[in-house]
Amino acid sequence: SQERKLAKVLGERDVLDREVHHRVKNNLQVVSSLLNLQAMRLEDNAVREEFLRGKRRIDTIALVHHKLYGLRDLRNVDLDLFFNGLVEALGEMHQPQSRTVSREIQTNSVKADQDTAIELGIILCELVSNAFQHAFPYATGGHIDIQLKPVEGDLYRLVVQDNGQGLKDGYANGAGKLGLEIVEALAEQLDGTFHTRSNGGVTFEVVFRMRREKVQTDPVEDGGDV
Repeated sequence: SQERKLAKVLGERDVLDREVHHRVKNNLQVVSSLLNLQAMRLEDNAVREEFLRGKRRIDTIALVHHKLYGLRDLRNVDLDLFFNGLVEALGEMHQPQSRTVSREIQTNSVKADQDTAIELGIILCELVSNAFQHAFPYATGGHIDIQLKPVEGDLYRLVVQDNGQGLKDGYANGAGKLGLEIVEALAEQLDGTFHTRSNGGVTFEVVFRMRREKVQTDPVEDGGDV
């Protein structure tokens, strides 16, 4: 009887969690539409572009919630499925630039709680969108590599690396400055750090913490490294 009651409670909680993510996504889409309408009334091209940039950022946050509530288990989010879904959707959003850019994702079977997954999802969207928009200005395209792996204890490392043109001088004051500031702020919320390296491309690295009781990692077969 107790097991049935517990299963019922967990089932009701799961339904409520999915409904929350669905409503957040819908509300963000309303905000995005309002920003788009406001942008169309602006005559200054620079101001209009800022509005549209904000709209696109809200769209990606809505995308994070949309992909999250579509997963089977919200208490232990499968980051491999989550990340692949996000990157595929981002590729569609950034066509035609993304068509010549290959992607590889390795998460080492790491799972996360909802709150951590949302923040990691927003970080991933910012960094991958940045690569699609700025890393590959030529038709030859390039490659984006995404890796998430344990470091030690409750420390984990997320690396987003591309083989594009690298960071230009003055990038810290350019159009992508806000996106990098957002990533740094989210890394701090995860009790972590954010670093950038440019050498034959760009490497973004976020080292963060996850509570061990909220993380499940599947055993590695054949004695391979995690």
